Amino acid sequence: VQQRQPGAAIGEHVAHPLQPAAAAVGIGRPARHALAQQCFHQPPFQQRQAAEQALADELAKKEREARQSLQIIARALIQKDLSETEAAMRISWLAQQIQMSADEAQHLSVFKQLAEATSHIPILDDWAALSKAEKRRLNLEREAIEVNYRDFIQVSAEQIVSIRLL
Repeated sequence: VQQRQPGAAIGEHVAHPLQPAAAAVGIGRPARHALAQQCFHQPPFQQRQAAEQALADELAKKEREARQSLQIIARALIQKDLSETEAAMRISWLAQQIQMSADEAQHLSVFKQLAEATSHIPILDDWAALSKAEKRRLNLEREAIEVNYRDFIQVSAEQIVSIRLL
């Protein structure tokens, strides 16, 4: 015989007094089958898909920014606002941040070659620590190396500037 509260219809059971408290602390019914419990901690497909899309959007944004930076540096080089070596160092680093077509890789390879040819020349604090005579010697060496690449660098810089960005 089931216990019923006064006024309860047949088939209704007395509510357990702790049931609302159990729901408040997050205790729910057990899963109905084993597969439901296995997927309990996995995010739904839509959440994973949204996270993947957000990551793809972020990577595309970073690539667009790197491509815009490439063009800005190439314009500055054409306008003689920076040396071929400085442009080569910056463009070589940015080129590693993007997915390039074969044509783009060809135009950017000359910058990588110049950056490698001048990589032994100190920069920033190491440059500032050099004596005037050493700076003068390294500047002459850098300029001699740049002469070998100048024509290729200028053509490639013009090609980079002319690329239409999406």
